[in-house]
Amino acid sequence: MTLKSSFGVLFQWLGASIAFVVSLMISNLLSPLPQFITEKAPEAGFLSMPLAMLLNGLVNGTILLWAARRSSFKGLALFGQLLALSFGAQVFQTQVETGYFLDAFPLLQGNFELYRLILRGLVTSVIFVLLVILIAGRFSRKSAPSANFAIDTDQAIKRSAWLAVVYFALYLWFGYYVAWQSHELRMFYEGSTELRTFIGQWLHTLMSKPELPVFQYFRGILWILCLVPLFKGFSGKRVELIFLSALALGLLPTVQLAFPNPLMPARVSLAHFWEVCISTGVFGALCAWFIPVETNSEK
Repeated sequence: MTLKSSFGVLFQWLGASIAFVVSLMISNLLSPLPQFITEKAPEAGFLSMPLAMLLNGLVNGTILLWAARRSSFKGLALFGQLLALSFGAQVFQTQVETGYFLDAFPLLQGNFELYRLILRGLVTSVIFVLLVILIAGRFSRKSAPSANFAIDTDQAIKRSAWLAVVYFALYLWFGYYVAWQSHELRMFYEGSTELRTFIGQWLHTLMSKPELPVFQYFRGILWILCLVPLFKGFSGKRVELIFLSALALGLLPTVQLAFPNPLMPARVSLAHFWEVCISTGVFGALCAWFIPVETNSEK
């Protein structure tokens, strides 16, 4: 890269990071949180509000701009690709699980606030993705790089079937050995700091939620679907795709936990951050390794 092109990428990255903050502010203005939720919000999460905003902007800007610059898509096709990644991984997947464990979040019970959280996230993602595409100059008629990967449907379905099982295993392992080791988290969800064994804890959980394995298995499938558009249009090498996929699934669903959270204490948010960041990050890397097929053997 020349010095001029390096500065161009730097300015695009800064612009994309600011674009996320602007998109978030616009969605909050269009659909603000109700007072009964905001009055429960602490002054800080596991980061202060300015640091949380900075971190969210940098993470989202980095991942979405990286995906845009490496995509063989342009215009509306690129919009769909990036929206699947941004909204799917950051908003839909996280709020689906919130809805599943709704008993732990009394502020969201008996109202439509969970649906408004999803809608607010969709508005943020739509605005942000449009701004990223503009910043990356991908609405122009200039030629785009060719894709180095394709999706073999039969192979992808077969591999997704067992990768979703791997996701559930990662969910169990990191859920217990990372998140559940926090006594604040155990108190938050069960009202007790008792630490059962790995088997004992999951048997206890399955007694109240016997459908949990099926639910998490299909969440594993949905994580893969968030990445498939990225795989189909990627123009870089596999090692880069693996790294980007790991960052996308590891950080997009978790970085928002740094904000002041009226739904859970900061220590609970931090425990979930490390749990999900590592487990879904590993899963994203595995998906990028096993699912996309290289279209050029020399690459």
